[in-house]
Amino acid sequence: MFRFIVLGLLRHGRTLHGYALMKAHRARTGVPMSTGTFYRELQSLVADGLVCVVDRAPDDDARRTPYRITTSGIELFDRWLVRPPLVNLGNDDELTARTMFLHEAPREIARRMIDSWKEELWLLSKKLERDRQSELHRCSTEREPFSILVLLIARRLRHIAGDVAYLEELNAALDELEPGSRPATAARAGASPVAVVDDKRGRPRAAAGGASRIR
Repeated sequence: MFRFIVLGLLRHGRTLHGYALMKAHRARTGVPMSTGTFYRELQSLVADGLVCVVDRAPDDDARRTPYRITTSGIELFDRWLVRPPLVNLGNDDELTARTMFLHEAPREIARRMIDSWKEELWLLSKKLERDRQSELHRCSTEREPFSILVLLIARRLRHIAGDVAYLEELNAALDELEPGSRPATAARAGASPVAVVDDKRGRPRAAAGGASRIR
């Protein structure tokens, strides 16, 4: 996926040096990448003939190498952009894989693991919400009317809320397996996935300000 994002950043005739590309990548995706990893991936694009090194302008910093997309890179990016997306239904992520076997673990261990995962998701949701607010503030300050990053973060928050709902449903189902337990209400955990995590117990609340247009 990395290569297509970089190709997209260069797609419309932009010539950018490596550091500028790395900053643009983070600004667009919100995902930091180590310098070493980024430049290795960038050199892979060069080796594949999708990106090329161009001569720097006379007044450019000699330490910076400018890059430009090639015709092959443009063609590959354009084909990728319009093809149907490969939808991941969540069958190969770690949370799914580990919870497949949680009902076979001792109940106390299963309960502890679910609480731990919900705690991690809560912390992640708080970080993402801070990132979303920071991007909204930047857009307001710089009078930028649109930010795709705001929408991407809101999407990630909805995914987290869906995972929390899944863990709550799993916890309720495991409670039913215990002798003498009262039947759990399956619908209770069926809260709308369009939510963010409100507290450490995983209670969802409606996602605020999910739109990317800055008012």
